Amino acid sequence: MPLLSSFPGHAMRALLLVVLFTLSPPGLAQQHPSPGTGFTGYHHTAWRAGQGAPGDIWDIQQDPNGTLWLATGSGLYSFDGHRYVRQQTNAGAAQPSLNLVTLRGDRSGGLWLGYYHAGIAHLGSDGTLRSYQRNEGVPPGVVSGFAYDSNGVLWAAVDEGLRRFNGTRWEKPPASMGLPERHAHWLLNDSRGRFWALVGQKVWFIPKGGAAFVPTGIEVSLMATLAESPSGEIWLADRRRGAVPIADANGLLPAAERQARLLPDVLASRLHFTSDGAMWAPMRGGGGILRVLFDGKHAVRMERFDVPQGLTSTSAVPVFEDREGNVWVGTNLGLNRFRAQSVRTLTEGPNDPYRILARNAGGALFGYGEDMVPYDLDRHGLGLDRAGLQRAALRDTRPLWQFEWTSLARRRGTALEVVQFPGTARGLQPQALHFPGAEEAWACVGENRVVHYLRGSWTEDARITLPGCTVIAPDSAQGLLFGYASGELVLRDATGVHRIGSTRGLDAGPVTAVLAHEHLLLVAGEKGFSISSNGGAFSAVTADIPGVLEGITGIVIDPDQQVWLNGGRGLVRLDLADAIASARTGNAVSPRLFDDVDGMPGIALQSGPIPTAQLSKDGLLWLATNQGLAWLDTTRLHRTRAAPSARIGDVHFGDETLPLRDGTVVPAGITQLQIDFVAQSLARPERNRYRYRLSGVDSGWRDAGSATTAYYTNLGPGSYTFEVLAANEDGVWGSAPTTRAFRIEPLLTQTFWFRGLLLIALVVLVAAAARVRGRHITALVKARYEERLQERERIARDLHDTLLQGGQGLLLRLHAISAMPSLPDEAQARLESAMQAAEDSLREGRERVASLRSDTGAGLDLAAALTHVYNEETNPAGTRLRVVVSGEAPRLNDAAEEVFLIGREAIRNALAHSAATDIDIELSFGHTFCLRVRDNGRGMVEGTVKQGRWGVQGMHERSARLGGALRIRSRPARGTDVALSVPGGRLYARQQAVAPKRWHAFFRRGRGRQG
Repeated sequence: MPLLSSFPGHAMRALLLVVLFTLSPPGLAQQHPSPGTGFTGYHHTAWRAGQGAPGDIWDIQQDPNGTLWLATGSGLYSFDGHRYVRQQTNAGAAQPSLNLVTLRGDRSGGLWLGYYHAGIAHLGSDGTLRSYQRNEGVPPGVVSGFAYDSNGVLWAAVDEGLRRFNGTRWEKPPASMGLPERHAHWLLNDSRGRFWALVGQKVWFIPKGGAAFVPTGIEVSLMATLAESPSGEIWLADRRRGAVPIADANGLLPAAERQARLLPDVLASRLHFTSDGAMWAPMRGGGGILRVLFDGKHAVRMERFDVPQGLTSTSAVPVFEDREGNVWVGTNLGLNRFRAQSVRTLTEGPNDPYRILARNAGGALFGYGEDMVPYDLDRHGLGLDRAGLQRAALRDTRPLWQFEWTSLARRRGTALEVVQFPGTARGLQPQALHFPGAEEAWACVGENRVVHYLRGSWTEDARITLPGCTVIAPDSAQGLLFGYASGELVLRDATGVHRIGSTRGLDAGPVTAVLAHEHLLLVAGEKGFSISSNGGAFSAVTADIPGVLEGITGIVIDPDQQVWLNGGRGLVRLDLADAIASARTGNAVSPRLFDDVDGMPGIALQSGPIPTAQLSKDGLLWLATNQGLAWLDTTRLHRTRAAPSARIGDVHFGDETLPLRDGTVVPAGITQLQIDFVAQSLARPERNRYRYRLSGVDSGWRDAGSATTAYYTNLGPGSYTFEVLAANEDGVWGSAPTTRAFRIEPLLTQTFWFRGLLLIALVVLVAAAARVRGRHITALVKARYEERLQERERIARDLHDTLLQGGQGLLLRLHAISAMPSLPDEAQARLESAMQAAEDSLREGRERVASLRSDTGAGLDLAAALTHVYNEETNPAGTRLRVVVSGEAPRLNDAAEEVFLIGREAIRNALAHSAATDIDIELSFGHTFCLRVRDNGRGMVEGTVKQGRWGVQGMHERSARLGGALRIRSRPARGTDVALSVPGGRLYARQQAVAPKRWHAFFRRGRGRQG
């Protein structure tokens, strides 16, 4: 009584319950249902020992990244939905044992490990292991459980008693906490802040805000466990007495209520409540898993799942629900996953191939088969048997259109009125049907006939003659749309009949379904799915799952603007806005596919005159499939909202494999890599989608679909960052990518310093080649110059021995003639003038011959030589010369003579022909030598070059021999501008001793630094 008095109202409730259950007849006592076979609404997947999964699984936990961790008799395993990996600790930290019993995640991403007679260990998120044994306060025995209390203190249940962790070691609870030092085998911290413990085969708890354990007086058998239901009830699993609730949100339950709600058949080793309120109970000593469904506080249904249904073993222990709603069950022979199915089959519905969905005049939805007896598809009747569903349907007397193979029928409750097609259409099979109201029907019958029933009479629309009608659907503007096997539509409205086809971009193939929704027109065909907006052109919607938009025979849009397509791959859901965007941009949508794993009994019926998808008023989406009628609750649809994170695994190159972590170094010479990754999403790993990119290689994200490996080739050395994003089956993408930075080492020939040395060597080789080439050219020029000089000397000898000597002899004879006394004075004067001219010519000839013999170019001072030319000429009075020299004048080679002769010709032309008053000479010594002679005279006229003299043509010829460029600009009365440019290397004498001295000095300095 002191215990009960601490919970107000419990004494009175206990008294009433005792009276009730004492006086009530046996029929009023709670009747527990017998277990059925299999789990309704769940898809089961098994991973068996021998197929990669471990055996002897004792506990299951999930870390913040979504990875499952399994405590087994053979070690700690991780499971990412694809593969199992036995975990190894970092070097230097050996595990105390491989025989694990229990797990608990900490708040830093690590794991607490409880062993079978080997103490406790903590595995950090970085792989470091810290072991706690007797010296750290852990008593010997089995560690059967961990739990954090409301203050964040970690407790452990060990054979010899409870221990709590103080941050460095495990310690006994003080005696003031009122707990005996007895065998402890379970801990639970509930949602109300109460901390429960099973110690000494009794139930204890610390009330919220309390500091000591309070005994409940409830005795339990050895190895009992506790669990909390979603409603806040605390349940006890007693291996001998069964499962029973012992407390609720208000406190301990009275003994009478506990006895009344006891489930004696549930002899479970553990209990687990899933988020839907169902109890999962692995049965003691075999017997598989029991699933108990409740209606309020009463168990109304039990289901058993065992080896015959596919469980990996009849001996199961841990049950765990992950963050995506999957339920995991570990056995001694493997791991099992139970995934709630969104689609349910109406097992009590019509079981013949002829399954039809139809609405009555009030909008209620019904199904029927060949026998034409309807089934009520209201949500509240889903628990009824076949007869109950049919009775409920027949109670509704509002008109319901049905059809047989060759006629229509109109039902009012149990009364069925047959409506035959008119005239020659009687007996023809309908290809498409539409029922706008209780007194109206449209039908496509025969090859190309469209007939209309209205208030008891039939008419035929002769304007519509296109053959192969497959679909009739209402238009949003109170018209009708007819779909055809040709891939065309016909719109019948108040303005007439209009054909819609390829001219508006419709290319979906033979039409199988049509839906007009507000300003949109959605058309499904054998080739795909298209959308038109506001009467515009059609555009195809594409999906990143092949084939999911084919074979669609039913289209529904729910109030949440989700498009549902019943098709050849199953049921497809996609967001309407995404579908419109795909039609506009051509980008693929990521639909959600519901197939057999999700409970779809088959695929959409592919032939029939009625759409195969209908949305009821209560939010159930009904589907006609080739395996029966099925439904999906759009108002309670389970979606995985949590964005998955991606885990980057190994990098493969050649025959080697390394874990890809930040800072991983890939050996030199590797150009091809294979990188593994996976999403931490366990619901349907095969439906996860990925995007990845490698910095420096990919300009944007690569869409990998469901592939979990990235391949790269032709990679060079350097630093890279690999990034990957993941999405779950519901299309929820991770907000931030998982990244790994790594580096590929360079080969010796790929290093910077090697390339630098190579560049230096290349420069040296080029310089050496240029030097050799320069020497070769110099020798060639020298040889040619010597040959030219010898030729000039020969010409000079010939001129001297012939022309000059002959001229000199002739001049002597003329002198003798001029001395004759009989020569007239006038003749004497003319003869002396002619002799003077001849002497001048002979003097000039001797100078020319002398110049042929001499090396006038080498060492020539061009400025002084050109000034001398000006001074030697007979200059008109008032003519001014200005000479400007830019740069330091180097020593010139023999080719400078050609420059001098060009400049001399330009100066003489200016003095002799242009009547110039100003002559400017500019000499520029740089990488390119430039000579410029300008005057302000009358200019030159083309074609005035005098034959037989060194004129303009000779200047061009000399410039060409130098490899230079000569430009002469002259305008009448504007003077003449002569400009010559020559590569400096053709004129400047080479200083061959300079470069070797510089290189020698460079290498001497280098040796000095090394020493």
